[in-house]
Amino acid sequence: MAWTSAVPAWVLWLAAGVLLLAALGLWVQLRHKYRMRRYVLAELKAIQQRFNTQGDQVRYLQELNLLLRRIAVRNFYRSRVEGLSGDEWLDFLDWSRSQRDMKKPGFREGCGRVLDQRIYEAEPELFDPVALDRLVRLWIKRQT
Repeated sequence: MAWTSAVPAWVLWLAAGVLLLAALGLWVQLRHKYRMRRYVLAELKAIQQRFNTQGDQVRYLQELNLLLRRIAVRNFYRSRVEGLSGDEWLDFLDWSRSQRDMKKPGFREGCGRVLDQRIYEAEPELFDPVALDRLVRLWIKRQT
């Protein structure tokens, strides 16, 4: 006797439908995540291109900070992110990084330190744009 004869046909169709819906939901979610990452990385590239052509450090740091905040508000509760500034903001960015990246200097102790409230100064401190780009890019890939 086959096992299918003991199970009504409608149960098999229901199980197949549930599996199909689950697969479709996963596909939609992964597609949305991929499109969001592509959009954010394109925006990061545009910010970098403006910095490379204009050389405006203040604008570059402010745009990076704004991009990070937009992603953070999207991924976490707005009330948790919107009031953060200075060391609290940098601690949040470090906390939300990948755990394997925590051994490397990040936002508070590394090159990301320039993204605290000092980005609003007329002359921000010297920073390494290549290292900062790498750090921001890794954070974005972790969040999107």
